[in-house]
Amino acid sequence: MGSATQSFHGHHLPVAGSIREPLHAIGARFDSPESLIGAADALRSAGLTRFECYTPYPIHGLDRAMRLPKSILSLLVLGGGVSAILIALSMELVPTCLIYPLVVDGKPVDLVALPMFVPIVVALTLMIGAVTAVVGMIALGGMPRWNHPMFAWDLFAKDASRGFFLSVDATDARFSVRGVSELLENAGAGDITAIHLETCAHDGGSQPEGRHGN
Repeated sequence: MGSATQSFHGHHLPVAGSIREPLHAIGARFDSPESLIGAADALRSAGLTRFECYTPYPIHGLDRAMRLPKSILSLLVLGGGVSAILIALSMELVPTCLIYPLVVDGKPVDLVALPMFVPIVVALTLMIGAVTAVVGMIALGGMPRWNHPMFAWDLFAKDASRGFFLSVDATDARFSVRGVSELLENAGAGDITAIHLETCAHDGGSQPEGRHGN
């Protein structure tokens, strides 16, 4: 993290990224999972909803503290599975029973013969359900994404695999730099930092030093 600081109406914070770019979020580091859960609960109690927690492993209870809704991924997989069943039955029953009703070894050509179609139905259901799960996970996770604004923060880029971090998005309707910073500080956060978007390539990638008023 560079030595630059930024003033937000008299409230000074260290800066990550370029102060010439828009403010992305206020980031903070926590020393323990418990303090991170407490901060998430405090943010939700204050009415803030657009924030993310970054941990090196799953933390029990963090999703409840963040009040995260149930993922729609299971519904997407269910839809994919039901669609697969309908597709498989249509591909098998329509040609066999309607278009080319061939009698093989005395087998019926109506719905009584449904059991012989089960293996194809099961295989296609598993395949489409699995593909839906993978594609849905990637899409809902906002991937592919080649970079993330949080990596402009050197401390996060270095310690994300072993630290506990939180960022409050500047687009939150109840966001204010002073209010969020004080709330995080009261929750036990350290290294509270104003995270800006990274400098564009034509700016040379340099980060200005010194103070900047806002």
